[in-house]
Amino acid sequence: MISYCVVCFRPKYAIMQLEDLIAKTSVPYEILLWVNTGDPSIVEFARAKIAQGAPIHILGVTPENIGMTAFKMLFQNAHYPMIVQTDDDVLCISRRIAEKAWDIFNRRVEVRQIVADTFQDDWTNGARHGMESYKVESAADGLYEGPIDGWFSIYHREALPALMAAPYARYFYLGTWMRARLRAVHNMKGLLCTKFKVFHASGPYYAAAFGMTEFEKNKYLSVNRAEVAGWYAKIPKPADGELDRRLAAIRAHLDKF
Repeated sequence: MISYCVVCFRPKYAIMQLEDLIAKTSVPYEILLWVNTGDPSIVEFARAKIAQGAPIHILGVTPENIGMTAFKMLFQNAHYPMIVQTDDDVLCISRRIAEKAWDIFNRRVEVRQIVADTFQDDWTNGARHGMESYKVESAADGLYEGPIDGWFSIYHREALPALMAAPYARYFYLGTWMRARLRAVHNMKGLLCTKFKVFHASGPYYAAAFGMTEFEKNKYLSVNRAEVAGWYAKIPKPADGELDRRLAAIRAHLDKF
């Protein structure tokens, strides 16, 4: 039913994501993986999971970071009716996302992109704008019109021609581009859905908590975003135990869905 497409640049995060996808997906699925780093840990982890029967397929390993361009190869090889673009720092998901998305796709044929809501606290907004930036499309289905991107974007297979037409680049806001393309060219809609939620650990506070500050600083410096790298550098590592406490609360929150 659902093909997860994962481009891994941060192995520590991607391992957490893969474990959660495997544990919480209750329909037929596959995980298509592209590894954008020379770090061997994610490949070793994926091969161990494959040996245990997990439907993970490693489609490519590029020691240099080719970024978002890897998604095109993953999308081309997806087999199921729903195709997911996810950032590798989406660490946890709520349950039954595939079932809920498929129900919406079947009843609302104009909707061909659904982006998961994000957990928000004082450390992150998960890259989602405040709800004042959205207008209600369907209260019953939790659908909202407004700014979305590809942190956890579910596409109906009918959107595949648009995905193939995207101008892929190393850094590219594909989910945002798809929303505009679907509306302008295909008379389809891309919407936020609050009926399911993910923990997208974006921003400097969780980076500090996970020991990823230097990694994120270097990433932003590599694309001439010194101001963002400086923002990350200013955030200290939190006290011992704070991350575990927050993760427990986040997982409990997501389980309510």
